[in-house]
Amino acid sequence: MAQLELIIKNARNLPALPQVTSKLLNVFNDAKAQAKDVGKIIESDQSLATQLLKQVNSPFYGFPGRISNLHHAVVIMGFNAVKNLAVGFSMAKMSRKGGSAALSTEQFWEHSLGVGVGARSIGREIGYSCPEELLAAGLVHDVGKIILADNFPEEYEQVIREAEEREEEVCQAEQRILGASHDEVGEWFTRENRFPPVLTTCIKYHHMPSRYTSGEFTKAVKAIYVANQLCKLQGVGWKCGGICTGELESVCREVGLSDEAKEKVSENLKAEVDEAKEFFGITTAA
Repeated sequence: MAQLELIIKNARNLPALPQVTSKLLNVFNDAKAQAKDVGKIIESDQSLATQLLKQVNSPFYGFPGRISNLHHAVVIMGFNAVKNLAVGFSMAKMSRKGGSAALSTEQFWEHSLGVGVGARSIGREIGYSCPEELLAAGLVHDVGKIILADNFPEEYEQVIREAEEREEEVCQAEQRILGASHDEVGEWFTRENRFPPVLTTCIKYHHMPSRYTSGEFTKAVKAIYVANQLCKLQGVGWKCGGICTGELESVCREVGLSDEAKEKVSENLKAEVDEAKEFFGITTAA
C-alpha cells in the first residue's frame, strides 16, 4: 500500500473525467437526487442519450424501437442499470493527458469493449439481474493501465516487454516493476471519484476473483474475469500477458456458465465488439 500511495502521489497525468461523467457522479452520490435529475444530465449530452436509448431498444428488453424518452428508459432498465451504463458510456470519451505510446488508446478501448460486451453476454447466459451493469464494468475495468502507462511510460514499456517474455499477467509485471498493479490503481481512482461500488469492486478484483469474499458483487466480478480471459484468447484488443486457462474453467463453473454457453459467448465476441465499436464511435488501426 505504501508503494501505491507513492505512485498516486507522483501521478501527474491522471485521466480527465468527461464533464458529463463528473456531473452524473455528483448526482448519483446525492441522496436527494431523483431519476429526473439523471435524465436532465443525460439529455444534455446527445450522444450519451442516443446510446442509452439504443440500448433499451435492443431486443433483450422486448421493446425494439418503442422507447423514445429517457424517463421511460429508466423505468424499463431500472435506475441502477441506467446509472452504471451512463458512467461506463461517458467514460469512453475520457481523454488521456500525455498519452504514452506504451499503451495504444485504440487497442485499450477495443479490449475494454470486448470485456464489456462479453461480460454482458455472460450475464444474460447465467441470468444476471442487470447485464448492462456488466457492460459498464467492462468498459472501465482497466482504467488503472492508463494511469500507470501515462505517468510511468518507460517503466510501463518494461512491464509490457517482461509480461510478454514471461507469459505472465500484466498485473504481475506491474507489481514487480512498479510496486502496484493497474487493478489497485484503478480501484483507487474510481473510489476517489465516487464511482458506483459494483464498478469499483470489479476493477479491484478482475484478476483475482477468488480474493473477493463479501458476496454482494461475486457474479459481477467473476463475469468480468471470464470475459477478460476470453478476450485474450480471441485476440480482442490489447492482449499482452498470459492466460490462466485452469482458473478460467473453475471460475466458469462457479459462476454457472456452461461449456456450451462459454463457447457461444466466445464465438460471438468479435462480431459483438465490431458492432460496439460502431455504436461508440471507436476506430482502430488496421
